[in-house]
Amino acid sequence: MTDYNVMKDFTFGSRDEFTREPIAEKIIKLLDSAIDVSPMIIDGKWGTGKTEFCFKLKNLIEADNLNNYKVGYVNAFQADHANEPLLTLIAEVAGFYGEDDDRRKSFIKNAIPYLRLVSGIGIKAIASLAFGKYAADIPDEFQEGMEAIEEGSDSFIDQSLESIIKDQVEAEKNLADLKAALVSISTKTPIILLIDELDRCRPDFAVMMLETIKHVFDVKNVQIILITNADQLKATIKHSYGSETNSHDYLYKFFKYQINLPTATKGTEGKSVENNVTHFKTIVQASNVIPQEFKDNEFIYEIPTFLDLSELSLRKIEQTVRCIETLIIFEDKEQSKSQIVEQILMVFLSFVYMIDEGTFQEINNKEIDDVKFLHFTNASQLNVSEYSSVEELGLRDIISIIFNKYFGQECLYLPTGHFDRQRAAQKLSEILDIYKFSAETDYLIKFKDNNSYIYKYIDHTINNLLLFDIVK
Repeated sequence: MTDYNVMKDFTFGSRDEFTREPIAEKIIKLLDSAIDVSPMIIDGKWGTGKTEFCFKLKNLIEADNLNNYKVGYVNAFQADHANEPLLTLIAEVAGFYGEDDDRRKSFIKNAIPYLRLVSGIGIKAIASLAFGKYAADIPDEFQEGMEAIEEGSDSFIDQSLESIIKDQVEAEKNLADLKAALVSISTKTPIILLIDELDRCRPDFAVMMLETIKHVFDVKNVQIILITNADQLKATIKHSYGSETNSHDYLYKFFKYQINLPTATKGTEGKSVENNVTHFKTIVQASNVIPQEFKDNEFIYEIPTFLDLSELSLRKIEQTVRCIETLIIFEDKEQSKSQIVEQILMVFLSFVYMIDEGTFQEINNKEIDDVKFLHFTNASQLNVSEYSSVEELGLRDIISIIFNKYFGQECLYLPTGHFDRQRAAQKLSEILDIYKFSAETDYLIKFKDNNSYIYKYIDHTINNLLLFDIVK
């Protein structure tokens, strides 16, 4: 679960493994410019670190605040239960100023008429009175009206309806007054409102928030940034207005700019590295459960580079690390025979558990579709000879060799001649020695012999993963 209290103090200086500070700096340049960029969407898939980026952006704006911005953060999901998006945003703006500040008092005074109108306070009160519901929630000022109803008088309802009709007639004036109050309060101190987690809200609330942003907060010196999953927001719009709705056009009639958070960064060699691969190493290194010798095993960080992690969000990566931590807690270190490979298998099987339930069950049942498994690891069939090199047999191939006995058909081929096969086996042993695993060479290449302890270790690890249904 996201810890907002911890995250609110995050800065790019403390952690920026995805190299997102340059993106934040460009956003600030747009906000400072004469270009009309508000409202703006910062788009990212679920679990890509949007909320963390949001707080870091807020802190960066405030750290070098030459324009004297008032920067607010609104968690739309937390406000969802109140069902009053306008009230939520007005409260955030009012909160910039102290209770005795005249600007706050004037702003609230101008906001109340329109807020009363659009929130339907009068209608709700009348409904409560008419049906006798939620009596404890009825404000004191309506108690007299309740007594009138009980006595059979319609005067209270008539007066209330008259008041509502009057509010409707004055709606445009009320809205104009509220916008003028927003302009007035933001003239010397421009406002930036960061609205987060809207993609997690109920569809009706999300749409109400969008409408509020468009019709009320689209004023000078007030800039709105929505941090959300745009695809999910489009699905929300379709849910509210029907599947035939052009949700793309509907959404982008509200917004002038969209910034897309990239899902990859450039590595040290200029190669593109997926953010979740980077995040995996960061989370492992930060773990208080994973021992240092495990963290120092560089092979474990190679595993996510050849698996397809496109379906694993940053949050799913954190859950994968939780699987690894669980396995470590259950480990009997005294039974360890090849720590490096055991750690590799813990990480690999945790990723399989999170990515592909079908493959995980095939491993559990010792009946793996070799074509599917090789595709899963982005590996190929292996031909090992005495001339094979470390470069030719990387970690993904070692994993294929380990699981070879589970395959319907072998993927490991050695020469058929006796002496050539012996020399190839010796070469394989030298390669396996890199992983401190050469003692298992004979077990791995003899297809009918399952005496290698590593197969018992695989069973042990799978059973531990299945013991608790770690939330995915």
